[in-house]
Amino acid sequence: MRHVKAKIGTGLILLVLFTGLSWAGIYDFNPGMEAVKYKHEMADDVTGQGYVMEYKKVNTNNLSLLEYFHGSGTMDFADILNSEQKTTHSNTYKVLDYDLGGGNGTWVNKPGGANSVITYTRQYDNIQSPTAFAYGTGYYATHPVGYNSLLKDKTVAKSYQESASMHRQVEYARALKGDIAVDMNCTGPSATSDGKGTLSMRIDDDVTQGTLHIGELVYNPKLVKNKMYQYYDTTAKKNVTVYGSGHLEAWKDPIIEVDNDYIGDFQVQKTMKLEITKSKASWAEDWLPCCSGGFFDIPSNNFDKERGLQKGIFDCTCRNTSISTMKPAWNASMAQFPTAKYKNVP
Repeated sequence: MRHVKAKIGTGLILLVLFTGLSWAGIYDFNPGMEAVKYKHEMADDVTGQGYVMEYKKVNTNNLSLLEYFHGSGTMDFADILNSEQKTTHSNTYKVLDYDLGGGNGTWVNKPGGANSVITYTRQYDNIQSPTAFAYGTGYYATHPVGYNSLLKDKTVAKSYQESASMHRQVEYARALKGDIAVDMNCTGPSATSDGKGTLSMRIDDDVTQGTLHIGELVYNPKLVKNKMYQYYDTTAKKNVTVYGSGHLEAWKDPIIEVDNDYIGDFQVQKTMKLEITKSKASWAEDWLPCCSGGFFDIPSNNFDKERGLQKGIFDCTCRNTSISTMKPAWNASMAQFPTAKYKNVP
């Protein structure tokens, strides 16, 4: 019996980091997938001889994973699949758009994106061969059904908010041994914090007389300024209009495109990893704008929530609290100087 375990391969390592990007747009959601909060775990351990077909597909609101395998012969494989939808995509926040509202700015809704995670690990040692066995009763009891299917194994990972996908596919193989691991985590930005997205695929394949394809695509999210989009808010149960970036013909000019094919007998180890920081809402505004109302006039859609920790500094409540705790007691209504008793005391 096989057991899934960690294994570190040596080979091509592709690590890409993007920071400070505002990539979140209304088209960054998995098409047609409504966000439903859930947590799912599954583990398999299979050995035997015959014909196998496996199909696994997971769709969160902004991530997807597909695993497909079939073939005949001697099979020995195990995998672990975990996924979780942490929040729904109805989480919107306000952004001050200075290009609207006659130059004074207008607060507009922006989708924050859902938060979800998918992890997948698979280990396999399969050898293809023809196989036949009696299938059912009557005619098929005396006429065994024959299978002679070459091995196929396909894994596709997509992160919609990161506009990225990774793909690995083996076809027509006589034997396939190795392991693969996929890790996806997507956290959308909010009004006060950046979002974080990661997508990685580690591949270690030993292919005999087959084809191996490995691909990666990171789209170019060309911004569409001041463009309005609509989506159905499941919480409010109505269509909501937001201003987002959107992806304009992103597939025509990708940032990263990897397309590798190997035909024959190959041992291939590859690691691909993508990390993206999605910036929170921001605007060009002085910390204490001297030409307007000072601290209490700083743009904020929810001032008490976003600036509450600093309010006491500017309305003197923190000064009064501090004075009330001083020993000996201070009279804050007049200037006080150290007396002879306290002049040498810090």
